[in-house]
Amino acid sequence: MKKLQLLLIWGALLLTGCQMMTFEDDEENGVTNKGSKTMYFRLTGFSMSNLDESRDYNPAPTRAGTDLQNATDHLLLGIYDMDGQIVDSITYQDKDDVDLPYGTFSHTLNYGKYTILAIGWNGAQQCHVHSLDSIYFSEGWVPNTFLCRQNIIVNESYSDTRTISLKRCIARFVLKFTDTIMPEEIKDFVVTFSGAGNTLNSGTRHCVQQQDFSRKIDVNIDPSKVKSITSYCFLPADSTSVSVNVAAHDINGGTIAERTFTEVPMKINYSTNYTGKFFPISSVSETVTFEVEFDGEFNNEF
Repeated sequence: MKKLQLLLIWGALLLTGCQMMTFEDDEENGVTNKGSKTMYFRLTGFSMSNLDESRDYNPAPTRAGTDLQNATDHLLLGIYDMDGQIVDSITYQDKDDVDLPYGTFSHTLNYGKYTILAIGWNGAQQCHVHSLDSIYFSEGWVPNTFLCRQNIIVNESYSDTRTISLKRCIARFVLKFTDTIMPEEIKDFVVTFSGAGNTLNSGTRHCVQQQDFSRKIDVNIDPSKVKSITSYCFLPADSTSVSVNVAAHDINGGTIAERTFTEVPMKINYSTNYTGKFFPISSVSETVTFEVEFDGEFNNEF
């Protein structure tokens, strides 16, 4: 990981939200002058609702944090020129890095116009940025993801410190179980989305294309303590309806129970929750016993 400078110059120009700034409005600001400046970027969290769960399964309800430290495990910052080409290289950070404050980046840039891409996510997946319009994660999974894409101008007139606020760009599906007994043989759940996607366009915050994709959620705790499972997807529009198939498997890959939810309403930065009994009675391992001994006898003569 590239070694980053630790200097922050306060008195920052705060850029709220992630609205795109048009370059055309700033032509008079002398961006054609030659020179360079070290720019400092500070990423901050953004929370509209309580979606920041870091687990795919929850043994019990918890109230998750809403700041960058609690909502993400990894960050990246990419800087692109006017042609959409990466400048230098994408810089990554992990939350447990000890070399610098989490969310602090610096780059020395020539005077000019740039597009800044910042992404935060949680989980073990790696984020791959093929281009500004094609972002995806390893194994085809979509984690809880936060994004900001904005245009900046670098010259002597602009502040050298920028605060970037990340916004959640995923929709969440949560299946909550009301089963009184969970099958002991559960090994994993597989959640399959139809009508959504797992590759993101950073400009629209929508998926590049609708495609079926699945993710496996391993149950590595006592199955009886699993209260819910959580999955994320990118949507083709700000809000739409998708189909979600959920299947529970045993250690041999056999299906214990399966259910398909159709016309599931989903919206970016919203959580769609389904609650109910998932497992049929026949799938629950129960032992039926018969008591064959009598407690006593009543003896009568006739």
